[in-house]
Amino acid sequence: MYEVLEYQTILAEISQYAHFSLSSELILATQVNYKRLIIERDNAWLNEAMVCERMVGSCPMAGMRDLRLVFQQIDKLQILAIQDLIDVASFIRGVSLIQKYFKDLPNPISALSDLVTSLEIDLKHAVAIEKCFSTNGDVLDTASANLKQIRRQIRLTQDRMQSTVNAFIQKNSQYLSEQIFTYRNDRVVVLVKNSDKHHFGGMLHGESQSGQTAYLEPPILVELNNTSQALIDAEQEEIKHICQELTILLKTKVSLYESDLMTIALLDGIFAKAHFGWVHEGCVATISTDEKLVLKDARHPLIDPKQVVSNTYQLDQTHRTLLITGPNTGGKTVSLKIIGLFTLLAYSGIPLPCDNASIPLFDQIFVDIGDEQSIQHSLSTFSAHLSKLANICDHASQKSLILLDELGAGTDPVEGESLAMAILNYLRQLKAMVVATTHYSKLKNYGLEHSDIIIASMQFNVETMQPSYHFIEGLPGQSYAIEIARRFGLKPSIITDAQNYKNTAKTAVEELAEKLEKSIHSYQDLQNTLLIQQKDLDQKTDLVNKELDLLTSTKDKRYSEVEQEVQAYYEEKQIEADEILAELRATSKQAPIHESIAKRKRLDQDHQPKANATSALSQVELGQWVKIITTNQIGQVVQIKQKKIGVYSNGIRMEVSLDKLRKAEATPSRSHITVQSEIIKQVSLECNVIGLTVEEACAIVDKHIDDCLRAHMPFTRIIHGHGTGALRTGIHAYLKNNSHIESYRLGAQSEGGVGATVVHFKR
Repeated sequence: MYEVLEYQTILAEISQYAHFSLSSELILATQVNYKRLIIERDNAWLNEAMVCERMVGSCPMAGMRDLRLVFQQIDKLQILAIQDLIDVASFIRGVSLIQKYFKDLPNPISALSDLVTSLEIDLKHAVAIEKCFSTNGDVLDTASANLKQIRRQIRLTQDRMQSTVNAFIQKNSQYLSEQIFTYRNDRVVVLVKNSDKHHFGGMLHGESQSGQTAYLEPPILVELNNTSQALIDAEQEEIKHICQELTILLKTKVSLYESDLMTIALLDGIFAKAHFGWVHEGCVATISTDEKLVLKDARHPLIDPKQVVSNTYQLDQTHRTLLITGPNTGGKTVSLKIIGLFTLLAYSGIPLPCDNASIPLFDQIFVDIGDEQSIQHSLSTFSAHLSKLANICDHASQKSLILLDELGAGTDPVEGESLAMAILNYLRQLKAMVVATTHYSKLKNYGLEHSDIIIASMQFNVETMQPSYHFIEGLPGQSYAIEIARRFGLKPSIITDAQNYKNTAKTAVEELAEKLEKSIHSYQDLQNTLLIQQKDLDQKTDLVNKELDLLTSTKDKRYSEVEQEVQAYYEEKQIEADEILAELRATSKQAPIHESIAKRKRLDQDHQPKANATSALSQVELGQWVKIITTNQIGQVVQIKQKKIGVYSNGIRMEVSLDKLRKAEATPSRSHITVQSEIIKQVSLECNVIGLTVEEACAIVDKHIDDCLRAHMPFTRIIHGHGTGALRTGIHAYLKNNSHIESYRLGAQSEGGVGATVVHFKR
């Protein structure tokens, strides 16, 4: 219905910002809503999502997949496959991350709170699944005691098989084509010369392509193969039993998880819309109660941002009809589409690419745009338009928005103008809100004669014969057909003849309108020149300010370097003085020692930093500016403890003893406000500390765990190697005392075995 307004194209773009298929599917199925409460609820959700996106980034959707079929299987108690169980565990962990995201927001949410509080999970289910399977899909020995015992027996049987087959090969090497063993039909066999294949008895499992080798299972291996195969079958049965038990466990919460999935898909869709708003610098529309339509600096989202022209459109109770005039390819239809499309987006909880938007609540939007001939119904372009106009006039109401492109076009101009004015008369009497475009001169005059009609045009540069796409309210536009014809090389005699006909038919109003339009063009050209000059001046001002900042920064840096050089020189002289005193104390001459001490004292006075000369502080107050004598830095007191004072200096917070502080001679001339924002960087899924000491490794592991927690990672892997086990023991001792860790375990075979530890964090 709204294809001509390209509504579905916008939904397709938004769906690209979704994180998984279900939310993308819901976005593409978005329906335009005409109920105020639902529209305002959707826009409130959108507004909060855009605030969250701007402050802390988008809502995390790790582990989210469309698990509807999986949940249906659980509901029917159909045993889940291992990967499905892992996906469910990832989903549960993902829901936990979403809950934490909203819990950690700097400001509480209100509109989205109903969606977030409805999420309910049981982390024990995720823990139970993760105890059984690795993220790669390996079944862990910890899945069940029976599985662990079966695998122990498999390993023992394999060891016996290895030693038995090796002894057999060594004893009967003369009968074998190769002294190795292999597998056929999941059974261990040896490679026997074809001529000796009946020498041992046993079972044949085929021959090589050359026919020189037979694959033989000698009698001594039959029982071991049978035992091994039975244990492997038992292992598979136990794994199936584990999957069944986990499926039964999940059945207790499956209805909640299904509800969570739909809620999260809805949340993902809301944040995808918010991201669309961020990309297009959009805003959330207000649904007005005074029937006022305002779109300030509106930009069509499908036009290149570098080329799109922003325009402002407005209608109200007094002016309910907007008549847009101007040449072809001048942007009239784009303006028409913007008004219609933005209304649809506002009713769908989608940001509008404009600076501000207020839109009334319409009961329906009627659209007649484009050249739509119907071969099936034998309708011409004009007939197709008439069919649509008849439908609009039959069903429109006072609360409808009607968009009409080239009203009355496609037939005789006189009849087309008359029909267009009659239709506008009817719709104006109906008090519907109408936006229409036209070329007709009489229709322009019609608009000027009625106070409830806003006449407007799309600007056209007569000199370059190019449209500027700027919307001008209050001025009827010209078609510029003769000027365009001249540009395309039509004979001058024809152009002159056409101009004479036009001047003869031109009314006084039209002549005044043309003069006014030329004056407006001149004014706008001047305004554009001034804007370019202002932009150039702003750029030069910014450049000067940057150079001034650089000069100031260089001066401060050099001043700091000089202070450090003076301090270093002073410390060097102190060391020299201490050495002189030490040498003199070794002698028996007392008088020179006293003289040296006096010299040392004078040296201290000469080279002592000026900050030390000020009196010591007996107490400080919050906000007081102080000087740290050990580093010669000025800072502000931000915390007072019994023995330590918290001082904030140059973006760094330090704890300093009171006796190391002096009163600052002057408060810094400029106030530095530092806004700290934690940027979550990409964190590796593993931390390798092989070859380090326990102390070195624990420091690196501690930093890695901090990074994981900031990135909201559910788990990580620490690689410490086999070695003597001392490094593993030390790391486990550290992990045991870390309050952020929920559990840790040695890795599975695919995770590095005992040479690695898998850590799960609390949520």
